[in-house]
Amino acid sequence: MPIDEPAHQIADELVLEVAAVPAQAAALRDVLAKWALERGLPRELAEDLKLTAYEAMTNVVKHAYPDGTDDNVMTVTAVHADGQLKISVADEGRWRDGRRPDGGRGLPIIRAFAPEASVTSTPTGTIVRLSWPCPSA
Repeated sequence: MPIDEPAHQIADELVLEVAAVPAQAAALRDVLAKWALERGLPRELAEDLKLTAYEAMTNVVKHAYPDGTDDNVMTVTAVHADGQLKISVADEGRWRDGRRPDGGRGLPIIRAFAPEASVTSTPTGTIVRLSWPCPSA
């Protein structure tokens, strides 16, 4: 599904299911930043959201699906409710723990720039949840 066609969109919710490939992660970070700005998130925080969401999506590509096949998907959800803007990045892969020579900074970046961040890994996938305070626009 092209990134400009949400799988599901209701008022202040955006749900996108895309191929877990670098090009989609790069495009989605801009979609999410624009969506957050439209809901009143200050520009500086929208840049933090863009960076952290991209790191989470890149982790899906590198760790959940390291074989890089096109049938691997990630689901990115954005919700603006109750004075919070929440982003989740979910996959159905298997987390490959441990540092790699080409990475290892994603989670520290996420935790440094998102006011609230959590990672939940199970045998059926991983969900990264990010949250920023964001009053209604």
